[in-house]
Amino acid sequence: SLRTSLLLRLTSEVMNSITGYKPDVQTLPQLLDWFNDLDNAWLAVLRFQAWDTDAREGKDVVIDSSEEGDPSFTSSPISQTERTRLRSLLVTGTASMEEWLVALEPNQPEEDYTSVLEKFGLQQGFDDLFTGVLAEMGSLDGSMNRPEGMEGTC
Repeated sequence: SLRTSLLLRLTSEVMNSITGYKPDVQTLPQLLDWFNDLDNAWLAVLRFQAWDTDAREGKDVVIDSSEEGDPSFTSSPISQTERTRLRSLLVTGTASMEEWLVALEPNQPEEDYTSVLEKFGLQQGFDDLFTGVLAEMGSLDGSMNRPEGMEGTC
């Protein structure tokens, strides 16, 4: 639960703070990499995995607790309230990011921010922000609107 609280706080702070800076095409790839790491971190939480710092992704942990005195690994599932807060942070945060990217300065008058992102190969990265977490929580395929898609989430 501490990891979930930390990630919720970090996600909130970042999504609210990034838009306070002027977008710069030179640093956007680093931002996308960081968002990808955050997406992977959330996937690790949702899948009850440990974080592998070298691979920058969640890994399944198998602990042999057959020996007496071995601490057992326990991880509590993310609550429905935390899921709702996370979904809200990601949906509103990505909407804010889209508004923020409008401030990208194009080289040509007929360009807009999407053509600038496309030119630098960044458009797909921004289109795919947090798709892993949102798919894991069931929002990309419409399952959040069907009761059977919510099984196991509460």
